[in-house]
Amino acid sequence: MIRIRAPGRINLFGEHQDYLDYPIIAMAISKYIYLEAKKTSSSYLSIELSDLNEDFEIKLNNKELEYFSKRDYLRSAYNQYLRKGFRFQKGYKIKITGDIPINAGAASSSALVIAWLFFLNLISRNRQKMNKFQLSLMGYDTEVEEFNEGGGMMDHFTSVYGGLIYLEPKKNEPEVINKNIKLDGFVLGNSLEKKETVEDLFRVKDITKKAFMEIKKIMPKFNQYLSSLEEVKKFLPNLKKKYQKKIIGNIINRDITIQAKKLIFNSYFDKKFKDYKFKNNFYINLGNLLNEHHYQLKENIEVSTDKIEKMVSNCLELGALGAKINGSGFGGTMFAFFPNNEDLLVESIEKMGGKAFKIKTSNGVEIY
Repeated sequence: MIRIRAPGRINLFGEHQDYLDYPIIAMAISKYIYLEAKKTSSSYLSIELSDLNEDFEIKLNNKELEYFSKRDYLRSAYNQYLRKGFRFQKGYKIKITGDIPINAGAASSSALVIAWLFFLNLISRNRQKMNKFQLSLMGYDTEVEEFNEGGGMMDHFTSVYGGLIYLEPKKNEPEVINKNIKLDGFVLGNSLEKKETVEDLFRVKDITKKAFMEIKKIMPKFNQYLSSLEEVKKFLPNLKKKYQKKIIGNIINRDITIQAKKLIFNSYFDKKFKDYKFKNNFYINLGNLLNEHHYQLKENIEVSTDKIEKMVSNCLELGALGAKINGSGFGGTMFAFFPNNEDLLVESIEKMGGKAFKIKTSNGVEIY
C-alpha cells in the first residue's frame, strides 16, 4: 500500500500578487489531500474521489487522455508526464480523500494535483524522479497552464516544499526560498460562503492587469517591481477609480511582503528568538503586517465579504494579533494569529456560523 499526503496552505503575504510576478510568503498547513494506492493486476488506474462522489479509470496505454471537464486535473497530470516521456504499465486502485476545505481558498485543488503527480512519478517505469522544483512547475502546468486559469504557482510550490516559503514566481525563472520555519498560533476559519475561485481570480486579475497597462501609458518610467507609491500617486487621478485602487493596493502589498520577508527570516533565526520579549515583539510585528495586508485586500483589491470581515474583526477584538482573508476571496477562508489562544478563535469563528481548524506548519508532499 502506498500512502501519500499533500498539504494545503495559507497565504501569509502576497495575496492576489503571484500572477503579477510579485513575491509571496505562504505556509503549508496541517490539512491534507490523502492518496492511498494498492497495486492490482489490471492495466488501469482505478480512481475513487470519495469526497466528490466520483470515480473513473485511466487505461494505461500511454496515450494522451481526452478531458471530460474544463478542470480535469488528474487526466491533465497524466498527460504532462506522457509529454515528458514518462510511461506507466502497472495498475493501481486509488482512493483520494482530504480534510482541506474544498473550493475555499486553502489550495485543495493544488494539493490534489501535487499528491497525484507525486504518485505518478513514484509508479512510472522511468527511473527519473522529479525534484521539488520540477514537481512544483509541473503542478502549475497541470492546473493553470493546461486550462488557461487565472492563478499563479504559489500553491504548487507550497504543497511540494512544505514549511514556509518565499517565492518570486516569475514565469520563466521562479525563485524559491524554503526554510525550516514553523509558526504556530494560527486558526483557519471557513466562512462556508460559496465561491467561484477560478472566475473570481480571472475577474480581479483582468482588472489589475488593465490597471498596470494604463499606468504604463501615462507614466513611461513605471516599473511594477521598483516604482514607489509616491512616484505613482501624481499620475493616478488620470485613471479610472477602479484602476487607481488596484495599483495602490498592489504596490502597498508588494512592499508589505518585502517587509515581512525581512522580519520573518531575520528574526526567526536570530539567537534572541528564544527570548520571550524578542519573540513576543516578533509576533506583534507579524500580526500588524497581516492586518495591513488584509486592509488592502478589503479596501483596494476588494475581495472580502461582510461575513469574512465580521470573522476577522471578532478575532481581533478577542486579542488576535493579526487576521486576514485567505485565497482568492469572495468567501471561502480566513485565518487569525493568536499564539497560545487558539481555542478562543475557534469559538469565535464557530459562533459566527463558520467552521474553524487549529493548524500547524506542515511538511510538503510525502509518503506517510
